[in-house]
Amino acid sequence: MLIDLNTEKNKTQRDIERIEEAIDQAIKVADELIRVAGEENQRLESGRPVTLDDLLVRKQKLSSEFDAFFKQFKAEREAFLYASDDKFNALQDRVQILAQTFMENANNLSQAMSANERRINAIMRAIRDNQDTGGLQTYGSYGQSSAAPRQARSIKPDREV
Repeated sequence: MLIDLNTEKNKTQRDIERIEEAIDQAIKVADELIRVAGEENQRLESGRPVTLDDLLVRKQKLSSEFDAFFKQFKAEREAFLYASDDKFNALQDRVQILAQTFMENANNLSQAMSANERRINAIMRAIRDNQDTGGLQTYGSYGQSSAAPRQARSIKPDREV
């Protein structure tokens, strides 16, 4: 808790500094979240399968910190009114940028998941096609069994092996 509003009617300069320090910390966290989400967006936009584990762990930690700030803000909203307009405006700007970055991030994640699903479907189709033709047995004129000749196939329809 930053300040007990019930016990203090006049805020000291130190109280105001603590409030503004909390806002500055929230801005730093927002800036880092924007950076991490931006890096994640760059990786996703490459169109290639990428690992995001390192970024997801960092993003989750930062999101928790940012959420904790806003819970504190909600609980002590009146105390935050003592902060300067510049601090509030800077925080509001970060929140808007962060919201836009996360919307872009969600869109990129959705596109990446669709691309991965298409890759998986193409691989599974190629495996099924290979099993359908490569594993069939044929029988000669005297009833003897012989495996059908196996042929290499590409999962890309326009490419020959």
